[in-house]
Amino acid sequence: MSWIHIVFVLSFYQHDVAGVASLAVSRPPMIDDQKILDTLTSIDNVRCTTIDDVAAARRDLCPFHCRCAPVDSQEVLTKLTVDCSRTQSTSSRLTRDLTRLLSRCVSELTELNITSTPLTAVPEVVCRLSKIRSLSLDNNRLASLPVNCFTRMRNLTSFSADNNQLTSLQVR
Repeated sequence: MSWIHIVFVLSFYQHDVAGVASLAVSRPPMIDDQKILDTLTSIDNVRCTTIDDVAAARRDLCPFHCRCAPVDSQEVLTKLTVDCSRTQSTSSRLTRDLTRLLSRCVSELTELNITSTPLTAVPEVVCRLSKIRSLSLDNNRLASLPVNCFTRMRNLTSFSADNNQLTSLQVR
C-alpha cells in the first residue's frame, strides 16, 4: 500500500512542478515551456557588471508574454517596466517569473512599474528593492500587499496602485 502511495505522490509531483527534469519527462516542451527551460539553464550564468549584462538578464528573465523595458541604455540600471497586458500566465506562474526577474541585476533599481497582470498579490521580492523610489502597480488584480513591505522601502517617495482590488493599505 505504501509503495502505491509513493508512486502516486511522485507522479503527481513530476507533473506539477515546472523544472528541467519534469518538463523533459512529463511532456515535450511547448513554446511557453521552452522559454522556461532556456531561463533555467542560463539563470546561473547571469552577470550584472555592465549595462549590456543587465540588459541581457532583463531580456532572458522577462516573464513570457510580457514586455520588459527598457532593455538598453543607461536607464536599464535604474528603471524597469513589466507590462503583461498580453499574458496568459496564471498569477502563481507570473509571481514565480517576476521573482526570478527581480532577484537579478536590480541593485540600482529606483523605479519599478508592474502593469496589466493577473497578480492578486505583490511578490515578496518587490519589498526587498532597497533603493526603489517609485513603485507603480496599476491595472492588476491586487487584493493585498505584503505585510511591512513599505517599511522596508526607505527611499519610496511615489506609489500608485490604480485599478486593483485593494481594500486596505498598511500605514506603518
